[in-house]
Amino acid sequence: MPFKCDCCGCCCRSLKKVPALADFDRGDGVCVHLQADNLCAIYDHRPEICNVELMYEKFFSSVYTKEEFFCLNEKLCETIKSWF
Repeated sequence: MPFKCDCCGCCCRSLKKVPALADFDRGDGVCVHLQADNLCAIYDHRPEICNVELMYEKFFSSVYTKEEFFCLNEKLCETIKSWF
């Protein structure tokens, strides 16, 4: 079951709030790899922090079920969308 992303691009426009992604900020809080269609130009090689499934497997599988972790991420998505 993959994480359901609606490709709104809001998370990719909020890098100023994620210090771990500072190297990807084009200077205005937007990821340098975000394309006009809201898709990632380096999706197959994106940073770990941008990959919900990988983050779950590497860091959170002993803390949450996959469903719980995805639910938390979906709530975070809604919070980020509310900023726009």
